[in-house]
Amino acid sequence: MPKVSLEQVLEEHKLFSLLTQEEKQSIIENSTHLLYKKGETICKQGAFANHIIVITDGLAKTYLEGSNDKNLIIDILKPVNWIGLSSVYNETTYNFSAATIIDSSICLIEKQTFIDILSQNNEFANQIIGKLCRNSKHFFNKITSLGNKQLHGRFADALLYLSNKVAKNPVIELSITRKEIGELAGISTESAIRLLSELNHDGIIKLDGKVITILKENLLVKLSQIG
Repeated sequence: MPKVSLEQVLEEHKLFSLLTQEEKQSIIENSTHLLYKKGETICKQGAFANHIIVITDGLAKTYLEGSNDKNLIIDILKPVNWIGLSSVYNETTYNFSAATIIDSSICLIEKQTFIDILSQNNEFANQIIGKLCRNSKHFFNKITSLGNKQLHGRFADALLYLSNKVAKNPVIELSITRKEIGELAGISTESAIRLLSELNHDGIIKLDGKVITILKENLLVKLSQIG
């Protein structure tokens, strides 16, 4: 069983604070809460989107699948985060894949139950629309980085994203592999390893195993701006 109960998440997390007790009970009765092992696929790009997914514990990634095992990571998701919201509005399939980075608890809510709640609860629906808008802004920033910046700029963006948006700490201790950092920046694993070594040598970051510490964020920001 997941170590974080669905009832606990529904009652304690602000993500669900706008739901009534009846709506929370409806989610409990029309969802499955499972433990996924590290590296397991949560949803598959192109598969029918029958559920709205919530990460209640652990860490996951959403990514676009490319050829020859070359994926592009869109987001790194901590608890409590949604997956598959775009499928609520006239989408029948998942636009990307998602997989766990570490052992994680995942809640799969039946999509029709979720749609029914949105139609009845305007405040909650507005919250979801706001989340979709923030997702769109993130996607646009991602496209700008990939399309307009060179390797160093894209890599700086990836490290700043991990530090400021995911870890929310200069110390990035997320069990993320070098390959995943490369996929987040849209570069090869070899390039990611080389750039980490360069930044470590220059004193901009400090490497300690899988832990990355940002020492000079201002220089990373400058690399990002230069592109």
